[in-house]
Amino acid sequence: MVIFGLTAFDLAREPAPLDLAEVIADVIEKLVLVLGMAAVAWTVQGLRDVREGQAALANNLARNFAQGDAWRVARHAEIAALSRAIEDQFRAWHLTAAEIDIAGLMLKGASLKEIALARDTSEATIRQQAQSVYRKSGLSGRAELSAYFLESLFATAEDQRSSGAALTVVR
Repeated sequence: MVIFGLTAFDLAREPAPLDLAEVIADVIEKLVLVLGMAAVAWTVQGLRDVREGQAALANNLARNFAQGDAWRVARHAEIAALSRAIEDQFRAWHLTAAEIDIAGLMLKGASLKEIALARDTSEATIRQQAQSVYRKSGLSGRAELSAYFLESLFATAEDQRSSGAALTVVR
């Protein structure tokens, strides 16, 4: 509004009379300027919102990592025992050292591509080794590999509940 008021004042001070085309061009120029400023303000506000969202996500992520770390510290003995049990089962399946590494990474959720990058080998090689893990274990794929170990955990939790022990959730 101020810009249009100043434009009117500027036009009134012109020494020579302006034709209609010049007045329209001047008004359009000011209108584009106002729209540009509004677009910049809208973009800046959007960036502020994005930064606030990023900060909230970073805080949530940090809190979740801290909770996970606290859980791992509190459950260190159980986690170590589970790791040993999983390694024992891998050896019972007669997996090679490379296959044990790959099976462990698959249980952790790494993709075949991520495993190939971590092991500095081709994805095709990792795929073949994963197939060997499935063949030696008698399992059909990654989901069954994970379920093989997780089912046992949940069965143990079910046994504890039926015996009166409660499954607790760490928050």
